[in-house]
Amino acid sequence: MSSHWSENLFLQKIKRNLCKLFNAQSFTILNVCCVSFKRKPAIMNKRNCFLFLTITCVILFLFNHSYAKDLHTIQPVLIQDFPLPDYKNLKSATPEWYVSQNTVDQAETDDLDDELMEDYDDDEALLDDVSDPLYYFNYAMYGFNDFLYFAAIKPITQGYKAVTPTPVRKGVKNFFHNLLFPVRLVNNLLQWKLPEAGTEVEIFVINSTVGLLGFVQVAQEYHDKHTSDEDFGQTLGSYSMGEGFYLVWPILGPSTLRDTVGFAGDYFLKPVNYVEPWELSLGIQAYDKINTMSFHLGDYEALKEAAIEPYSAIKNAYIQNRNKKIAE
Repeated sequence: MSSHWSENLFLQKIKRNLCKLFNAQSFTILNVCCVSFKRKPAIMNKRNCFLFLTITCVILFLFNHSYAKDLHTIQPVLIQDFPLPDYKNLKSATPEWYVSQNTVDQAETDDLDDELMEDYDDDEALLDDVSDPLYYFNYAMYGFNDFLYFAAIKPITQGYKAVTPTPVRKGVKNFFHNLLFPVRLVNNLLQWKLPEAGTEVEIFVINSTVGLLGFVQVAQEYHDKHTSDEDFGQTLGSYSMGEGFYLVWPILGPSTLRDTVGFAGDYFLKPVNYVEPWELSLGIQAYDKINTMSFHLGDYEALKEAAIEPYSAIKNAYIQNRNKKIAE
């Protein structure tokens, strides 16, 4: 009772002080805001916020070509001028040896060069379509995620992997994969992949019963059935909808405007998101990510070490991977 009374006094004091700076109309607006603050209206709940996010992303997606300019397009590296061997003793070589070094048909070499350049041009066109107008924001988020990975995620994952046997981690991974059945089924249907949708139903029924709620992948291991990991971002891509522009979200990592809309759409198909309270739902998802990460420790470090510019390498790898999944 005392805390509620002190809260009301606090709000009344704020209104009295601010009303000295604003007119009566502003006072009315402020009063409504204070009442809304105390009552916590239902419009601010989690699901409505994600619905608002989805609508906002769709609007941005529709208009992104009008303002998303290619400010920082990442160009793939291709060595076009291959160094020729330096035959120091070419003049003193025997005629037979000299002929053996030049037996490749020049027309065949030109055809091979044309094929290589066609593949390069296709890859370059795909990458050029994805602009990066939020480069500085994205790079800041990349730095934040990189720091978070080495400071927290990697040590936690290493500790979890050290104390958890591989069969247990694999069973947990299978369980969460089986739990994403609604996402795969709906997106297969939206892409009109009816055979794949039917296979998803068979796998889910077998693994949820004989496979002990999905902890054992009986359908994959003993019946040679395979899931097609479809999501709403791939569904939008199958409708020839462009990526929009490149984005890097904190914690979630690399994405595009199209995949962000897809992520919001898949949110409503994931059973874990309906667990209450929301703190428990968030904890379950975090555990799923840590368990999955335990199978991929070292991949991120290897990519960083092999890349001249890790930010560009991660961007290109993400875009090429998404384009490959959509093509499949």
